[in-house]
Amino acid sequence: MRKSVIVALATFMVASLAQAQMKVNPSAKPSSPFVVSGAQTKAAEQFPRISMDDAIKLHKEGKAVFIDVRSNEQFTDGHIKGALSIPGSQIVGRFKEVPPGKTVITYCACSAEQSSGRAAQQLIGHGVKNVFALKGGWAGWQSAGHPVATGSR
Repeated sequence: MRKSVIVALATFMVASLAQAQMKVNPSAKPSSPFVVSGAQTKAAEQFPRISMDDAIKLHKEGKAVFIDVRSNEQFTDGHIKGALSIPGSQIVGRFKEVPPGKTVITYCACSAEQSSGRAAQQLIGHGVKNVFALKGGWAGWQSAGHPVATGSR
């Protein structure tokens, strides 16, 4: 009987400690390393996004670089003019190829920026600053009639 009381007490203490460590601050909000009008973070996926207009403005000013995180084949078939091709599966291994000092704008073919958002999170996790996923991605860029290129570069 005494042994079962000790086991029950120990179990209660371990459970209490585990619960105390798992508390989440509901008022905590993700922070963006760079403030751009039109940029937002979706509650379900915690990564910063940038509007097409703001992305174009930064790129024209030479302050941003686009990174296409789709496959090499998709990139060759068509991509944002001047974009770098770093497939999402390679982003962690190739993050040092990202030009320093520029805003990084990832894009993909996903309807809700899932792949580009994941790539943005991974780059941020490796210390890259000013990273955003392009709202609308590749499909939005094409449908808006912005400059595109084909081929491997």
